[in-house]
Amino acid sequence: MMMPVVDPVVREKQLQQELLLIQQQQQIQKQLLIAEFQKQHENLTRQHQAQLQEHIKLQQELLAIKQQQELLEKEQKLEQQRQEQEVERHRREQQLPALRGKDRGRERAVASTEVKQKLQEFLLSKSATKDTPTNGKNHSVSRHPKLWY
Repeated sequence: MMMPVVDPVVREKQLQQELLLIQQQQQIQKQLLIAEFQKQHENLTRQHQAQLQEHIKLQQELLAIKQQQELLEKEQKLEQQRQEQEVERHRREQQLPALRGKDRGRERAVASTEVKQKLQEFLLSKSATKDTPTNGKNHSVSRHPKLWY
């Protein structure tokens, strides 16, 4: 079994053709890989954009809910303050007649004290006029039990 002898020039040409064929196949594979890479890159970019949009949407919804909750809390606080003011106003309205009554009672007490003082002055002056001798008789001894002894 002998190997046929090939002319080196023919062999060189044959090797160059094989090399060229391999290079062409590599170039085609490279282009296919680049195309696949670009396709996957575009898909990932679209997915990323969709995720970003979803994230932005969720953040906006969360912000809207937070603002709505803050507004609701403000409204509840204002309503509570309004109710407290209403209760306080009602309490004052309830106390006002009682306070007015107390003031009137004090006024009556002051007037009553004045009346008592005038009455006492009147009685003392009346008593003083009775204690003075009338018709030359002194009845003051009979009126004061301490003086009986």
